[in-house]
Amino acid sequence: MPRIPMRRLIILAWLILITFSLTAAKPPDPPDDRLPVDPPRPPIVAAWIQRNRGVSGPLSVIIAPRINAYHELSPHSYTIERDGSLTTNVPVADAVLMDFARLNGIKIIPTVSSGWENAPRVYQILRDPKLRAAHLNAILKIARLPNVDGIDLDYENFPPESQTLFTEFVTALADALHRDGKILSVTVPPKISDNDPCVLCRFADYHALGLVADRIRIMGYEYRGNSGGPGAIAPVWWLRQVAKYAITQIPRGRVQLAIHLYGYDWGGKETPALWWNEVIALKEKWGGEIRAAANDPRGIVGESVMTYARPSAALRCSRHDPDCVPPGRERHTVYFVDARYVAAVWEIISDYKLGGIVLWRPGGEDPAIWNVFKNE
Repeated sequence: MPRIPMRRLIILAWLILITFSLTAAKPPDPPDDRLPVDPPRPPIVAAWIQRNRGVSGPLSVIIAPRINAYHELSPHSYTIERDGSLTTNVPVADAVLMDFARLNGIKIIPTVSSGWENAPRVYQILRDPKLRAAHLNAILKIARLPNVDGIDLDYENFPPESQTLFTEFVTALADALHRDGKILSVTVPPKISDNDPCVLCRFADYHALGLVADRIRIMGYEYRGNSGGPGAIAPVWWLRQVAKYAITQIPRGRVQLAIHLYGYDWGGKETPALWWNEVIALKEKWGGEIRAAANDPRGIVGESVMTYARPSAALRCSRHDPDCVPPGRERHTVYFVDARYVAAVWEIISDYKLGGIVLWRPGGEDPAIWNVFKNE
C-alpha cells in the first residue's frame, strides 16, 4: 500500500475538522413537511354578497357592473335553524345569481354562517351528534346542487374549547365534499402568532383546518371596531403580520386574505358603518377634507381619513324664539377604504403568493378598486 505524505495527511485532517465544525455549528434546515405544496395558480378575486342598502332586486344587481373581475362569489343565502337544517333567505334572487355567475364562468360557493348572535345555538348543534349529522347533511344537500361549486363555512364567536369539535366537523365536511368534487372554504378570525391574545380566535386551528380545506379565508378587519375612538379599522402593516403568520400554518395558496370595503364615522351619538359612496356624499354635503392616514412606527396604515363638521342635532331652534341658542358644530372623523388601500393589500398577496383576496362586501365601493385587479 503506497504511503501518503505527512503534509497531505495534515491538510486532509484540517479539511475534515473544518467540515465537521461547520456542520456542527450550523446544521442544515430540515425540510418542512408539515404543509403540502399546492400547484401555483393566479390569485383569486372573491366576494361575499349580501343585499345592500339602496340596492333592489336580485343580488346579481350588485355584481353585474364588475362581473369580469370576479372568480368566486359567496352569497349569504342560508339561515341555520335549531334542528341543524338550512332555509334559503331569498330563493328567487339566489337562483338568478347562480345562473348569472355560471354563464360568466364564476364559481358559486355559498356561505353558511352562524352569525355573531346565533353562534351559541350553532355551537350546541355541533355538540349534539344527532343534530351535527343533520346539519352536515343539510350543507351537503346545498353543495350538491348542480350550480353550486362548494361551501364556505363562516362560524364565528365560538368558545376556545370548541376547537377540537370544530376541526372534526370541518374535516368530516371536507371529506364528504371532496368525494363529490366540491370546494370547501373555511372563514376564520385573524391571528398574528401562536399565542395571539384574541380569545375568540382560538377555536380556529389554522394548521389543522389548512390541511383539509381548499380555502382559508382570514377576516382581515376589525383590528379596531367602532366602540372606541377614531382609528384605522385594519392597518396594512397589521394585515402583513396576519399574512406572514398564516403561511407558517397553512399552505400559502390556500390562504385568501379578506378585507373590508366599509368605513366608520366617529363623532355623533353612534358610529355607523359607511360605504365609500356614502363617505363621498358626506364630503360633498358638508365640505369634508380627505387625506391619507399617516403611517405609524409599525408601517403603512393605508386607509383614508375624512374630517368634516355638521350642525349638532342636540337642539333645533325656531327663528321666532329669541332665547334659543343655535347649535354648535359636530366634528366627525371617518376612516374608510379606497383603491389605494386595496392596492396595498394586493401587494401583500403578491409578496406572500397567497391564494387571493375576498371582499366584504361590494355594493358601494370605490369604483377605482377594480383597476387593481384588471390585469389578473
